[in-house]
Formats: sequence, structure tokens, C-alpha cells
Amino acid sequence: MTRSTYADLSDRQLLDLLQEGNEQALAEIYERYWSKLYLQAYNVIRDRQVSEDIVQEVIVQLWIRRAVNKIDSLKAYLYTCIKYQVFKALPLKKKVVAIPYAFSVVNDTDSPLIMKDLQHLLDNAVAQLPVKCRDVFNLSRKDHLSTKEVAMRLGITPKTVENQLTIALRRIRFALDKVLLLVLAICGASL
Repeated sequence: MTRSTYADLSDRQLLDLLQEGNEQALAEIYERYWSKLYLQAYNVIRDRQVSEDIVQEVIVQLWIRRAVNKIDSLKAYLYTCIKYQVFKALPLKKKVVAIPYAFSVVNDTDSPLIMKDLQHLLDNAVAQLPVKCRDVFNLSRKDHLSTKEVAMRLGITPKTVENQLTIALRRIRFALDKVLLLVLAICGASL
């Protein structure tokens, strides 16, 4: 088959060829999706090299796991993989902000339910924080106050605010990482 012949194939046909070990099918998937996946990663990461590495890793894993992956929708599968890799690559402070992005889905039909459940999980994680951490987190992240404003309002030093935020973000991330991995696994399995 020529390059143009592969370009005419559907995603399903490319997946079938990929499972048989056809490298041209992988090349066509790469050509078809690379720029879209790169933009998806770059819009969150804002780092060209990291975004390129993420896309490369997703494509390589697609090839490596071609015999075991059961993929119904190539597009949904690739976008889910990108979202997971982007989430893993984000620094700790950006993860709490990026969680809604990680849970957005390609077709968006389940998005309101997922967001409602995610907000509930986030609220529970915040409720489990020690009182001081919770107050600092809420003033900083929910009320959008600066470190100095939080310090003045609570009568503590800006350094204490930073330390409490670090503790809060670490605990929230720990609480949500397990849930996030489980949900991504479920979403990935159902796509």
C-alpha cells in the first residue's frame, strides 16, 4: 500500500493493521494525529519540548501495547492518553488547577457529571485538611487572595501561608491521585 492508500483508511482499519504489526499504519496514525495531540498537550503544558515528548511517548506506547490494547475509538484513546501524560508532567501546584482539563472528554456528553463528581471529591479532600491548611487553601484558591492578603487576613506570615499551601496541595494531590488514576483507567477501558 502507498502512503495515500493509508491516508484513505478509517481509524478502525488502521487499528486493525496496527495490531498486525503494520508500521505504515503507525506512521499514518502519527501523521493524522500528531499536530492535534501536540496542541492538546501544549495548551496546558506551554513547553514545546515537553509537549513533543508527551506525544512521542503516547505514540510509542500505542505501538508497544498494540497487541494488548482493546481500542474502540482511536481518537478518544489518544486524547485520553495525552491528558493522562500531561497531568503526570504538570508540576504539583498546577495539578489542582488542571484536574478539570484532565477529566474533559472528547465527546463531552459525560462532562457535567464528571465535573460534579470531581468537585465533590475535591471538596472532600479539602475538608480533610487541618483547619489552618483548609483556611489558607480556601482563601488562596477559592477566594483568589494573594499570599500577602491571606497572611494579613489570618494574622500569619507570608512564609507560613506558602508552607500551608504546599502542605494542602500535597495532601489534596495525594487524595486525588488514586482517584484520578482509577477514573482514567475506567475511562480508558470504556473508550
